[in-house]
Amino acid sequence: MKDSNHRNASGQTADRAGDEARMREVLQAFELEYRRPFDTSRDMMFSTGRSGQLLDVNQAGVLLFGYGGREEMLALPSVARLFSDPEEGVLIQRQIETDGFVKAREVNMRRKDGSLFLGSVTACLQFAQDGSIICEGILQDITERRRWVRALAESCRQNQELIDSEDRIRKLNEHILHMLMVVSHDIRGPLVSMAATLKLLERGSYGGMDQSVANTIHDLLTRVVQLIGIAEDCLGKAHSVDNTLKIEREMLDLRQAIIDPVLDELSNEIQTQEILIDNRLGAIPAGSILVNVNKMWLKTVFRNLFKNAIKYGGRGCRIAFGFEDHGDFYRLNVYNSGTPIPEAHRGKLFTKFGRIESGKTADGVGLGLYLIKEIIRKHGGNIWYEARPDGSDFVLTIAKEPL
Repeated sequence: MKDSNHRNASGQTADRAGDEARMREVLQAFELEYRRPFDTSRDMMFSTGRSGQLLDVNQAGVLLFGYGGREEMLALPSVARLFSDPEEGVLIQRQIETDGFVKAREVNMRRKDGSLFLGSVTACLQFAQDGSIICEGILQDITERRRWVRALAESCRQNQELIDSEDRIRKLNEHILHMLMVVSHDIRGPLVSMAATLKLLERGSYGGMDQSVANTIHDLLTRVVQLIGIAEDCLGKAHSVDNTLKIEREMLDLRQAIIDPVLDELSNEIQTQEILIDNRLGAIPAGSILVNVNKMWLKTVFRNLFKNAIKYGGRGCRIAFGFEDHGDFYRLNVYNSGTPIPEAHRGKLFTKFGRIESGKTADGVGLGLYLIKEIIRKHGGNIWYEARPDGSDFVLTIAKEPL
């Protein structure tokens, strides 16, 4: 009987010893699992006692503060020594004891060498294995992050200022365009009346005049007609920018109503530049082509094309214009014998604010060809550029409509 009791007691002792061993293994495994993220974290992880002393710290914390090892940091009398202002460390410790935690609290920290950095502390109260209350937390160096946040905020501020500035400029441009349209329209009316009166004077409707006076009247008429062209160009460009171009059509003779008046406007410039107007390449005879178009806008098309031909053809160049009847539409062209436009610049010829560059100074705002294309499209046609071995050719189509 005694032997049996003895064996039972020995067995119970062995079982308890086995349970304790297994418990230690579990605790060791748990501690190992706990230490792995603790030791490998890139941010400082720590635990402190209620009195503020460091109980544990990982290698990231040692490197962050520049100490020689964990033992040197754990020997600090208080974690408050790591703060730029130790009193702030004490206040954070009290807040944790009162509220149970702090979250992303930004604080200025001090390294061992005295240098400062901005940190973010998140910590909470925990119960240790022995039942005592400790504080566990994580400290991140957010100096670089804060620098980027400030840079982003500054960038957003500047971007908003740019948006506001662009909005002000847009409104100002709209106002300027509106004023340009009003002024161009108001100027064109009196100029047309002046031109009509000067034509009557030139024809002798009001009586004869000396040759010198007649020459002066002719010169004045030429200048007024040129001003009408400028006013119409400004009006058209303003409409093309804000997309309000409207086409009201009438049946006209293309040569008499459109081309000849434009050539008359530019006659002084053509003579000064010693430019030859060549009518041999399928030129447009008077009375042969009736088109249903807007007179002012189609004059703007040929005025811009002839001006470009004069400008980029250069002194002594040859300019030709012609047409072909293709049944449903007319194919028209304006040619000059100057240097062809470089291929690299052709893609932006008809774009808004795109300018022709052909070895000469580019001036203007680049709306001429864009305006031309808009006008031609409103007339149901198209326009494009063709380079010739001996010059440049701008080709356009205008749809026919029945009389």
